[in-house]
Amino acid sequence: MPLFRRYRGRYMLGVVALVGAVVLRIAVPYILGQTVDVLRSAADDPQASGVDAGELTRLAMLGGLSIAAVAFGGAILRTASRLFVLGNSRRAVRDLRNQIMVHLLKLSPSYYGRNATGNLMSRCVNDVQFVQSLLGPVFMYLSETGTLYLVSLVFMMKISVSLTLLSIIPFPFFLWRARRMATRIQEDSRAAQEALAEVSSKVEESLSGSMVIRSLALEDFDLARFEKRCSSYRDLNIKVSRERAMLGFGMNLLASLSTLVVLVFGGPMAADGRISLGDFVAMVFYLHMLAAPTGVLGFVISSLQRGTAALGRVGQMLDVEPTLVSAAQPQATSMQAPSIEVRDLTVVLENENGEPRTVLDKVSFKVPGGTLLGVVGPTGSGKSVLLSTLARQLEVQRGQIAYAGIDVHDRSLSDLRRDVGYVPQEAFLFSASLADNIALGRPGASSNEVEQAVAASRLAQDLDQLPQGYNTIVGERGLNLSGGQRQRTALARAMLIEPQVLLLDDPFSAVDASTTDEILGGLQPFMKQRTTVLVAHRVATVQAADHILVLDEGRVVECGNHQQLLQADGLYASLHKRQQQREHLREELGDVDLDDTLDGEVD
Repeated sequence: MPLFRRYRGRYMLGVVALVGAVVLRIAVPYILGQTVDVLRSAADDPQASGVDAGELTRLAMLGGLSIAAVAFGGAILRTASRLFVLGNSRRAVRDLRNQIMVHLLKLSPSYYGRNATGNLMSRCVNDVQFVQSLLGPVFMYLSETGTLYLVSLVFMMKISVSLTLLSIIPFPFFLWRARRMATRIQEDSRAAQEALAEVSSKVEESLSGSMVIRSLALEDFDLARFEKRCSSYRDLNIKVSRERAMLGFGMNLLASLSTLVVLVFGGPMAADGRISLGDFVAMVFYLHMLAAPTGVLGFVISSLQRGTAALGRVGQMLDVEPTLVSAAQPQATSMQAPSIEVRDLTVVLENENGEPRTVLDKVSFKVPGGTLLGVVGPTGSGKSVLLSTLARQLEVQRGQIAYAGIDVHDRSLSDLRRDVGYVPQEAFLFSASLADNIALGRPGASSNEVEQAVAASRLAQDLDQLPQGYNTIVGERGLNLSGGQRQRTALARAMLIEPQVLLLDDPFSAVDASTTDEILGGLQPFMKQRTTVLVAHRVATVQAADHILVLDEGRVVECGNHQQLLQADGLYASLHKRQQQREHLREELGDVDLDDTLDGEVD
């Protein structure tokens, strides 16, 4: 395992310290037994041993000091072993988390489309935590318990092989039972954690929807739902406490049974001199020392299985090869409003059932540098996927997309994304200030540059609605902003990086037609110096474009400018006619929110 090999030196030091701690721990009963034998011999026959009362006291103190010194040394080594092993597990998991994050950032959006976010979060959080347990506590307790058993049995068999075998008879049965109980405790503990998450989720839901609850007089109903979840959480915790108590009872029972065996069979052996009294006392201590680790061993074995399975799931995620690969020897060329050429672009994605679906089918077109290309079409025609491929968010085959005559595979991803500004339809904002969200691509941008981008995106007119202006925290995913404000913030962010290619995936869907015209007017000076591709569901949004592409079911069905497409009387003219009818109907009915399904072209 690479994570283990990277820190194998520290792990070996931890194991050496751990073995030393176990040996010193086992030495305590041995020294105690030897001291008991010396004291008994001196007490039974003081004249033969030549030991008086003062000497007897000195021997007892010497034995006690020896035990204290050995116990102190064992404590130091035990602490060192934990610092090495547990510290290494945290270092290794830090490296693993960084490795996972770097890997996830290289994967294409299609990977996240095939895998649920909750599943990925579980692997990144829960599974990584299990791996940390595998590299830390599980490794340490297995090593410690194995060494403890090995050394203890050696010392015990030196006293009496038969008595040792008799005393450990209950251990295999208890280990089997402890493992089953440990598995059940872990399962119930996870269920309790999930129940706590449901309680927290219910509190958040009730607080967020408090106005609705009060307006519909649902207080009693909502409280009953909350109490039900709390009761479930309480019952699971009581069950876990009961199971833990039973496991502790089993550990005490094991120690008691083993001690009973030693008393029943070892007592007569000590009485007739087959073993000494000190050996008898040491045997009892050895068994007590083995009882607790045997109980913990059930948890360790269960954690070992869980950690191994988690490591496999994390490995599967890391084994996924990134589909977006930067060029091995990229061409470092500067693009100034480059032309765009798409040749036979075909994109096949999996649907919800995992079946392949052709989203784009042999799409071809050319966009001269410094011009505006409009893209329209019905819902599901592939407009957003087309922009994702142009931004190289989705991988394409070599020879299908070129900027300024250079294939996208011949440029590094960092250079390409620096030159291409992509504004998706769903604008994502971070829980930071408005200014920080706008300057995300250029953290060093001046306040004047930020203000210019905000003015061009027509977001400046909404600043007075924000309590702290640019310093307003927009909340998670831009919760404090309207849909139109979020889109204009993302637009300003893209403009601030001053890309040479601007890809706009219907960034005006959440604003009205008049605001759209204002934004387009503000963008005109900016777009004249760049090559722009604008996707829109309103035909009026793209009618001023130099070229217009009409998609339907992943194919290019029409292309030309606005007048040419109207004269062709095809799909574009049909969309234009329906939207005009809708606008006339809106004017007659007043400011009524008409269903967008009348258009049939909303992405």
